[in-house]
Amino acid sequence: MTVTYTIHSAVDQPQRTCTSILTPDEQRDFLRDGMVLAERRMPAAAVAELRAAVDELVAARFPDGETRTYREDFAGQYVRDGHKQDPRILTAALLDFPLADTIRCLLGPRIVLRNTNIRLTLPGSGDDTIWHTDYRPHTTPTPPLPSAPPVITVLIYLDAVNAQTGPLYLVPGSHDRPEQPPPSHDHLPGQVAVCVQPGQVVLMNAALWHRGGANHSPTSRRRLLTVQLSGIFTTPFNFEPALPSPAFQRLVEQAKARRDEPLLELLGLGGINPTTGRY
Repeated sequence: MTVTYTIHSAVDQPQRTCTSILTPDEQRDFLRDGMVLAERRMPAAAVAELRAAVDELVAARFPDGETRTYREDFAGQYVRDGHKQDPRILTAALLDFPLADTIRCLLGPRIVLRNTNIRLTLPGSGDDTIWHTDYRPHTTPTPPLPSAPPVITVLIYLDAVNAQTGPLYLVPGSHDRPEQPPPSHDHLPGQVAVCVQPGQVVLMNAALWHRGGANHSPTSRRRLLTVQLSGIFTTPFNFEPALPSPAFQRLVEQAKARRDEPLLELLGLGGINPTTGRY
């Protein structure tokens, strides 16, 4: 599915064509349920590239192989904004495989990458998460002109997720509920368990109720989580700061040199010029 946008403001690239990995039916399912498991998979070479990047980052962050970032509620090993250390996290997932364009087809042509997170659960650890949302903009009553932009969470699975490694639990349609889910591991009415294969991608409204099941398998489960925000006027956010590596800086300089507006906007480095008022 392809959308060609015209941006009616002073930009260098007003015409932008975006191609989605979703079929029209999958897009309808996403808009209705707040989630979709895309049929189109990431190529095996891209999965291998992401695995290599993830393994290197996790090994550097957790050299003993056992330390966890959290042991309760959100148990597991986390690496925040890994794309700033290894740009393959960004290029293989969002550019070479067109996930950035997929988000643009849903939210419009000008998006910013809110953050990336790597989560690894150790073999047989039983590590899981409580019910939560990634973003909750709701208020009661809803204002006449809601200002909170929608956020889409993209879950890229690099290992099989099944009954042993811990399914992804979701409550379809819960992104429309004003309240937060209970912070528990309890079975909730309407929940579904989603099992995926390596390279499969789940797109999820970040306001959807969800949790990760417990890993009781003898093998690890690795997950790369990318959250994207619709709006060049918003800023990236994560729970810990991550300094950009020389490789990331080279990616930025290359984007600037070729005036790659879509990529600079995605990185939170384009879209607004305070000296000219262009946006």
